[in-house]
Amino acid sequence: MTKGALRAGAQLGLAHAELAQVLHLDAQAISAMEAGIEPLRADTPSGQRAITLIKIHQALTANVGLDEEAGKRWMASSNTALGGIPASLIQTGEALGAVLDYLRRAEAPQGI
Repeated sequence: MTKGALRAGAQLGLAHAELAQVLHLDAQAISAMEAGIEPLRADTPSGQRAITLIKIHQALTANVGLDEEAGKRWMASSNTALGGIPASLIQTGEALGAVLDYLRRAEAPQGI
């Protein structure tokens, strides 16, 4: 799960500081995760947030395909339906789930 969260964060265009905010960790914890020193555990709040982040990445990929740059653009662009920029919104508690719900509701053939 740790590698998946790090990969999802990178592919969504999140800087380490942003990923730390999403997971409610500090930057040192992200560095420790990368070094393999501090793995995420699914039974922790940070682990649960990581699982949601991975699901966001999967749902976005289902909507934009394997075009990583398109996914990064979507994350960095203002979204009227969500009321902000997804990359910023997911750094708050409630909005992480809202972004996932939005992506799951989006119809893949129409895109997002």
